[in-house]
Formats: sequence, C-alpha cells, structure tokens
Amino acid sequence: MTVKKIRAQFLKLLSSQYTQDEIGVHFEMLCEAYLNFTPAQVVLNLDEALSPEKEAQFLAALTALQENEPIQYIIGTVTFAGLILEVDERVLIPRPETEELVYWLLSAYDNEAPLHVLDIGTGSGCVAIALKKARPNWKVTAWDVDLDALATARHNAKKNSITVNFEVVDVLGAQLPNTNWDIIVSNPPYVPESEKAHTEAHVLREPEHAIFVPGASPLKFYTHIINYAAKQLNTKGGVYLEGHAPLMKTLHLLLTQAGFSDIVLRNDFRTNPRFIRAHYR
Repeated sequence: MTVKKIRAQFLKLLSSQYTQDEIGVHFEMLCEAYLNFTPAQVVLNLDEALSPEKEAQFLAALTALQENEPIQYIIGTVTFAGLILEVDERVLIPRPETEELVYWLLSAYDNEAPLHVLDIGTGSGCVAIALKKARPNWKVTAWDVDLDALATARHNAKKNSITVNFEVVDVLGAQLPNTNWDIIVSNPPYVPESEKAHTEAHVLREPEHAIFVPGASPLKFYTHIINYAAKQLNTKGGVYLEGHAPLMKTLHLLLTQAGFSDIVLRNDFRTNPRFIRAHYR
C-alpha cells in the first residue's frame, strides 16, 4: 500500500470524528514518527510503497484513532517548549496554552538569581522540566499526588538530562511543606464536571482527575494554591496560574482578597482569558 492510499483510508474512515484538516495533521504526525517525513516530504512521497511493517503501524494507528485514542498517546511523545516528552494514559497531554504560560513566566525572570520554583500538579513534568532547561540556575521542585504521573515526569526529566526535585504532595492536604518559594506555577484541574458531556471523546481518554473538578467547587485547587502561596512566597514572589476562561475574573478576585497585587490577566493565542499572574507583598 502506498502513502497516498493509506492517507485516503484515514480521510475516509475518520471523517465522522475529525475535520479533514485534523485528519491531515494527524496523518502528518504519524508520517513524521513512522517514516521520518516532514509535511512537505509526505506530499513528495505519496507514491512510495510502505513496507508490511510500516503499513501495519499505520493501520494500528488508524484503529486507535477510531477508538478515540489521542494521537499523542499513539505516537508516545509530544513536543513542548523545545523538549521531547513521553506521554501515555497516565498523564494529561501538554497543551500549547501551557507552553504560553511557561514562556510568559520565563520572560519575567533571567537566570542570574538562583530562584526557588514550585510547580504544583506537574503531571508529565512539562512545566517544571521546561523551566529548569531554560533556567539552569533555578532550583525547581514539582509536586503531584499521582504516583504514575510522577513516574512519567521523572522519566521525562532523566530523558532530557534535567534535574528537578519531584515530590509526592497533595496540595489539597492539611499539612503542606513549610518551604519558601520565589515562584509558584500551576495548571491544576479546572474544567467543571458539567462540561464533560460536551467534551471531545479523545480528550476523555486522558486522566479525568487531571481535567475535571466538581461543579460545586470549581476553584478548590486555586483556593488551596493561593492560600499556600500567601504563606510561603518570599517577598515579591510571583504566582502564575492557568485556568478556565469563565472563571478567571473570580480567580482575580480571590488573589486580591488574599493580599496579592500587580495582578495581570492574560489571553491565550485563541484570545480566551487563560492565565493570571500576581505578586505577594
């Protein structure tokens, strides 16, 4: 079977689940992973015959996509802030929006001061590892309550030759480490469970505890993070948060009430209010 014929199967059999553009992007990602083709090379090599092994790989990926498995889990990796990270069903897939949060934070601090940085709810480790790679002089710690996620994060750090202090800590717990930080960053679960019915099927294949929060308390993670930050941030310390667009104004209010100042709300590349930054004292 040629590349052109296998692409035609993808376009036909996935048309009820994805747009034509999405199918095209997925196919290009598989061609890069399986054939080492760039998107331009895919077009130039449509008539190339696939070996039986490669054909089997593509057909297995097609079946997985039909079963709503995320393309990143099928390939097994994702690119994030210049890093290649391994991902599977144990962790949330890093999003481009979270890359924006990382770059915003980095734009505010250089590498000269040996800052102490905490990433709460690290998941795959994407934020913590990206920060440490860009700022080797920082001491970066990352928390998560999920042991499987931490195993993935540790593996990703080792794979990228990055040293991060990963710890099993539940930010909702009563006793949190009495450590002082210069920066606290978090992309916690923030989508209300009421939106689950309208969530794309392939997103529901990701760990739901890393996405959804009870509708009655959608800001519970932020409340705990802000309270902890108010106690443990050093003077002029900063907190950087990613959140749910409809709740960002309420998050701004919570930060104000907790004594934070210099609060800035920022849109993502889709122009949705997505990030907030604040300083304490």
